[in-house]
Amino acid sequence: MGSPVPRRPKHNLPKGILTALVTPSHQREDTLRESLSKLIEFQLRSGIRGFYVFGTYGEGLLFPVALRKRTLSMIVDLVPSNFLIINNVSAASLQDSLELAKHSIDLGVKNIASLPPLYYKAGIRELKEFYDRLGKIDCNLFIYNNPSKTGVDVTPDIVKQLKIQIPNLVGVKDSTGSVERVIDMILSLADDFYIAVANDALILDALIYEADAHICGACNAVPELAVELMNSFERGDLKRASYLQTLIARFRKLSKEFQVEGPVLVKMALRIRGIDVGLPAVPLRALTDSEIERLRNVLEMIYTEAGIKCNLYI
Repeated sequence: MGSPVPRRPKHNLPKGILTALVTPSHQREDTLRESLSKLIEFQLRSGIRGFYVFGTYGEGLLFPVALRKRTLSMIVDLVPSNFLIINNVSAASLQDSLELAKHSIDLGVKNIASLPPLYYKAGIRELKEFYDRLGKIDCNLFIYNNPSKTGVDVTPDIVKQLKIQIPNLVGVKDSTGSVERVIDMILSLADDFYIAVANDALILDALIYEADAHICGACNAVPELAVELMNSFERGDLKRASYLQTLIARFRKLSKEFQVEGPVLVKMALRIRGIDVGLPAVPLRALTDSEIERLRNVLEMIYTEAGIKCNLYI
């Protein structure tokens, strides 16, 4: 059951469900803007409280710097100013990350996230140097911890060490998928850091242990389910919240069944729901016709079982 007196949001950042926004792949600027507009309006109408952009679901590492900057400019134009945007500036080159971060600040998006250095093994000295360079920019800095992708685990103890020399380090997005890590972060960091959990199997756990936010990739395609999960939890209906978590799990399970990454699944699910965000970025593959039919059937089933209206167009 939810806490009757939730912790005060830190750094004036809102709490709740944030969508790890996919990046439309359309080349024409007018088509890209139209696609983003429909996607963002769909998210806001569904009750999403903000966006994490150019992360795993946003395929940020697969897009050139110029496209990421152009797309962020459109996102800023389309998202109301009272909604949260966290911009993931992770890149193979620190110079690219700094360029993306400075551009973000110029647009008014001060919440900056980054993975640790990529490819080359990083210890505590390298992490301090890397995040210190990003922290010298006037931003709210978030560590994006995704050890299954980077091979580097930024633990709560490391976060506290980094904070000593980086005062504007304000939060952590954790994608370990570990409930134990969620608990550790809440116990160790919650008084001083904004804690965002980012594995969609842990939406309910994030609420139970009072993380500040859950950053949800599946929410691109099924935002109503996650928002209803949160609302059910907040009104004390843990049984319904738990059931909605299982429905989201059915949707997510298709990624393993099809052997594809999450963005592949949600981009096609959005197309089925009437929002064309284009194809996954190379080297990610598109779904086959039989997989699309299976996905459509699962979407129809889980929304029917949830008792939530869902229009399907394919």
